[in-house]
Amino acid sequence: MASIFVTHFMKKWLVIVVAIGVFIGVFSELVNGSEEKKEPMPVHILAGIDSLTNGRLNGTTKSRYLDDFIPAVQKKYGDGGPGYVPFDTRYFNQEGGRLIYTPNLREINNIPHTMYPATYSFDFKGLYTNFGRSDSIKVRFNHSWTYGKLFYLKQLGGGTFKVGYSNDRTLRVSTGGRPGLGVVELPIHDKDQPLFIKNIHGRVALFGGYFYNPTGVVVSRVGQGGDRLEWFAGLNQNQQREWIRVLKPDLFIFNGGMNDRHHLSAEQYETALEKYLSPFRKAHCSIIVSIPNAIHGDQRRLNQYADQLRLYSNKYHTGLFSYKDVLGGSFEEANKKGYMGDYIHPSAKGAKQISEHLLNYIYEQKNVQQVLLKQ
Repeated sequence: MASIFVTHFMKKWLVIVVAIGVFIGVFSELVNGSEEKKEPMPVHILAGIDSLTNGRLNGTTKSRYLDDFIPAVQKKYGDGGPGYVPFDTRYFNQEGGRLIYTPNLREINNIPHTMYPATYSFDFKGLYTNFGRSDSIKVRFNHSWTYGKLFYLKQLGGGTFKVGYSNDRTLRVSTGGRPGLGVVELPIHDKDQPLFIKNIHGRVALFGGYFYNPTGVVVSRVGQGGDRLEWFAGLNQNQQREWIRVLKPDLFIFNGGMNDRHHLSAEQYETALEKYLSPFRKAHCSIIVSIPNAIHGDQRRLNQYADQLRLYSNKYHTGLFSYKDVLGGSFEEANKKGYMGDYIHPSAKGAKQISEHLLNYIYEQKNVQQVLLKQ
């Protein structure tokens, strides 16, 4: 097995945290002390932010290691549900299920990342309208879930909407108020019922929802192919802290920077990395930073980014996972093994290798094994 390296991976208690606390309920005690959860919750893993996690925006190249990682984790530790799901056509096209909405609504994904309401989103996705006239959204997942939280933008001059599963099970919500993240706790979900959001009037932005079961593991995809770390670092910081407080991620498997290499120097990359990941660290979310694979051609900037990731891992005692260690130290080596789908993205074979090595990296922590035996 290709070697996976870690630099000072967490102090002893934090190793237990990454270790997944990630896969068990006692993680909450490590993070929150003696505070008890008000409701059972699955372990929540975030993974993002670009095509090396979530695949190319267009094309058939398989660079989505999560397609192998998610079912393997959930088979071993239980299906926690879909996780965070943005109201976004591209997401549903890749993940399955159905998202249907009236023409008066617009997708946040199609506007500049610096515009309202994109800067208040979690990952530049969602639906919005400034002039809602009884508009509606219908959402159906190809994944079972029990509990749900719906996220919207609280804003001055906001509008209203209703949400639920049928006419006799709807909640009316006003989006007006001081700007911030609005959260609707949904009624317990009955099997196979679609989610309806209707009677959308006025100025309304609906980002998506967190849909989960009381136990198991949830893996939420963050971002998409083409996304840049610089964009994520520019998200509204107060809103990001609210997102993290509500989503309660236990672990963030971070991969980002490939698309920044033509725009950010190594120093600028470091600044963006610090800014984006800071709210996660301060919320006691464990982090694994990932070094991208070798590409065809000049990769000096990516090597500089890799140095910054190593420094970041040393500084904050995070996990450090290297695609190069899995696929090969050069593009030629990885391509010869059949691990590359094109000059940049791993193939299906390469993605599977990444998934297997990442799972082993997580599972083989000694403290994790001890904790998992208590299940």
